[in-house]
Amino acid sequence: MSATGILQAASVIALTTPVALGVEIGTENAEAIQLFLDYTNGDETGVTIRAFAHRTSNGTNHQFILWTESSGVYTAESDELYLTATGSYTRTYDVNGIDYIFFTQGGTNDGTPTGTLAASYTLY
Repeated sequence: MSATGILQAASVIALTTPVALGVEIGTENAEAIQLFLDYTNGDETGVTIRAFAHRTSNGTNHQFILWTESSGVYTAESDELYLTATGSYTRTYDVNGIDYIFFTQGGTNDGTPTGTLAASYTLY
C-alpha cells in the first residue's frame, strides 16, 4: 500500500490551541507514514506538531509517546515535533497496527502568529 496526500496548503498557524492538521488518515496495512512540513517562521516562537492514533474513524485520540530511560526508570513523554526555524522538515512515524493517524498543529503563546505551515504525507 502506498498513498500520498496534502494535509494542509500553506496557511497561517493557530495561536495556542492545537487544531487539526488536515484530516485523519487511514493507515490499515501500512508500515509507516512520512510527514513533510514546510514552515515559515513569523512573529511566533514556533509551532508544535503532535500525532495521534485512532482505533476507529474519528475515535479517541491516543497521542504518540516517546519512552526515555534514566537509571533503569522508564518515563513516557509526549512525542511532539517543535519547529522554530523556517525550513522544510520530515518526520516518519511507525503505524504498524494503527488504523488511523491524525495530526494537530499549534503555535506558541507569544506573539501573534504570522508564520505559515504546509503539510503533506506519503504512506507506505
